[in-house]
Amino acid sequence: MADLLELGRRGHHTELAQHAAAARSSAAWSAAAALELACAWLLAGDLRQADLAVLEADQCDPSLGLVPDVWGLWPAPPAQEGAERQQALAWAERCRAWRRPDPQALWQQLLPRLQAHWKLALEPDPGDLLLILSRTSEAASAPLDPPLQPELARLVGDAEIAAEPAASNRYWQLLASLWPQWALARIRAADLALARGELEASGRWLQEPSPAAQANPWFHDVVARHAVQRGAVDAALDAWAEAIRMAQADASTTGLAELFEQRRREARRGPGVLQVRSLANRGEPQAAGALLERLLADDPQWQPLRSLKEQLRAGLPSGAVAGPADPPDGMAEGRDAGPDWLDRATARLKALGVATPPLPPQAPDADIDAITRRLSDYEARFALA
Repeated sequence: MADLLELGRRGHHTELAQHAAAARSSAAWSAAAALELACAWLLAGDLRQADLAVLEADQCDPSLGLVPDVWGLWPAPPAQEGAERQQALAWAERCRAWRRPDPQALWQQLLPRLQAHWKLALEPDPGDLLLILSRTSEAASAPLDPPLQPELARLVGDAEIAAEPAASNRYWQLLASLWPQWALARIRAADLALARGELEASGRWLQEPSPAAQANPWFHDVVARHAVQRGAVDAALDAWAEAIRMAQADASTTGLAELFEQRRREARRGPGVLQVRSLANRGEPQAAGALLERLLADDPQWQPLRSLKEQLRAGLPSGAVAGPADPPDGMAEGRDAGPDWLDRATARLKALGVATPPLPPQAPDADIDAITRRLSDYEARFALA
């Protein structure tokens, strides 16, 4: 039954019930096994099933005193000492502590351990206490002292994220799963997953946001950057526009508006331009034109966009749409410019930090055309007004 607790932690109710049914029919079924099952149900948040498992444990070994005999109706059976009984007593103690916990006492027990080593939150035993605490802290008779969420947030900030990005990502994913309505946890979890290229995990925390998350400009910034990674530049521009509006409306965050505007501008002039060209080259001129008009509405004076509009208006065939502006140093003059053109194009790509594909000694025209398009792509991405 070693995997029962993990099933409970993950909230896999169906699998937990299946394993429990198999365990009951085995020769190893005992009071200790039933109490372990009760703890697993408590981690899964099903108090009724946990109580039923405790009753099963009492039937296996009434001497444990799991069900109080208030009226003294049953004679106390003799206790059988041994390792199995000690194991059952340990599970019974854990079950009682998790069934009706004292949130403040639990928090005072857990916080010093996490302050000493925050990664303990990612280990089973402290993680189990944090899981139980997440289910009981809001129902506590008084607010926890110190406040729970601010303390957990302080444990893993920018310094810890920079030092241990993988563990920090797991930490914030855990907090977001335990407190789905905690705006900071959802934003951090989405942001860190996005930084690691985990688009699906990041997007999960951006769905059905709480009102507090929607009122936070950083949430819309993460939404925008996630949209860029998905190739949805139009949606990204909308999200950044909302982030900028919120930042400008709050005197304490007006400085963020400049950051979000810079990111929005980079998205227009980099991924936005490349998406327009991709749409045009795929034979979708209407979609390309609509996106380009959107980019021009926000950036009407940027010359590469106007040049790209002229190319689209000229009705160039698919695959012939060049970069939004001729690259400097005559890089767009093509292979007709002379035998050294390929060397200069390669040097320009290296200057931009882009690796060039290996070419055979007698490079066919198709390979040179590919380098031409690739050069134009990255010139468009890094061009500045």
